[in-house]
Amino acid sequence: MELIEGIIESGCNVIDLGVVPTGVVYRSSIDLEVDSAIAITASHNPPEYNGFKIVTEGLPLAGKGLQGLKAVFDSPGKHVAKIPGRVVDMTEYHHSVIDTIVGDVGPLPRRVRVAIDSANAVAGPFVMELCAKLGVDLVELNCSWDSESPAHPADPTRQENMVQLSDLVTESGCEFGIGIDGDGDRIGVVDEDGVFVHPDRLIGIFARDLLGGLGEDASEEARTILFDVKCSMGVEQSIEQSGGSPMMVRTGHSFMKRELSERPEIMFAGEMSGHLFFNDRWNGHDCSLYNSARLIELVARRVGADGDFSGFSDLLATIPSFPSTGENKIHYAGERAQIMGLVENAFSELPCLKIDGVRVVYPEGWFLCRPSNTEPVLVMRAEAFTTDSLASLLSDVSSRLAGIVEVGELV
Repeated sequence: MELIEGIIESGCNVIDLGVVPTGVVYRSSIDLEVDSAIAITASHNPPEYNGFKIVTEGLPLAGKGLQGLKAVFDSPGKHVAKIPGRVVDMTEYHHSVIDTIVGDVGPLPRRVRVAIDSANAVAGPFVMELCAKLGVDLVELNCSWDSESPAHPADPTRQENMVQLSDLVTESGCEFGIGIDGDGDRIGVVDEDGVFVHPDRLIGIFARDLLGGLGEDASEEARTILFDVKCSMGVEQSIEQSGGSPMMVRTGHSFMKRELSERPEIMFAGEMSGHLFFNDRWNGHDCSLYNSARLIELVARRVGADGDFSGFSDLLATIPSFPSTGENKIHYAGERAQIMGLVENAFSELPCLKIDGVRVVYPEGWFLCRPSNTEPVLVMRAEAFTTDSLASLLSDVSSRLAGIVEVGELV
């Protein structure tokens, strides 16, 4: 309420959407023709954090825009209008967003049985409404709000947070399971056998499906799929094998959305972190409700008696897979720029991509070290063509980084 009070005190009007997933806030910035939209959320950060996701003119406030906002916060005094703004209650708005999703995705060609785990976070009641309206055979898990004692952390990109969902999928005979993150803009998946699916493999599945629907006269831009520097080599290969043009970009939803806005023919983008951005029939924003619906629609169409595949794992089998570490977060001491300079120097004789941190290209794979945008950590990941070559690569990485950061064991 303090945020609303401050905004109306400055003379601006506020539309109160209530407690909704972040994707609903993003959609409101377009539907309601507002100047800005704000979601109160700490995004991927641990629960002790809080913050804002701000949209201005349909795009995230980032870079110089955020610096400008900081300058306002740091300036003395505050702006108080002679006539305060007013609050408009639109806490039922989310129903229209769900109806829009159903209108885009439905009717489904067949009924799909799917388990969904919302980790007792914000998306639960909304995804239940969505599935009911789509006619999905939903097996719900942790879909009621409980911020005090949630069943597990709300990060579906971590395998340890998907164990309960995995068990439910196999016990209930579901075709697959979806996990949703805390503020409702990311998803993770397990297949019909409860096997955890690395989020970047979803990018490959969607890319293959979207590219397969293009005609031969489609432009180069229409064939372009964006993915971030943390993604597997398998993503790039699956895009190329489907006739697409893979384009690696820096991590961060604000960068992805700006790229999609400037290049509207690009249909799709995705991140290793579970953010997916549809720009073909949606607005290029990441929304767990819409992304879940698109995945359910794809499975309804491609898997089963009339589809090309007998199970979700068959979809995954079309995406090249290589041994890799998880996404490791390494704490460091000192100035970020200085640390990253030392990391760059440690790999100076190897080919490196520096669009976001340092992605080192080895003959047998790659290693990434990039500073987190939201936490004081370095994010590291590595991948190689074989298990032995991955072990060799990691040994070389540890040797080079000794004395710079305490890498420990990358797994």
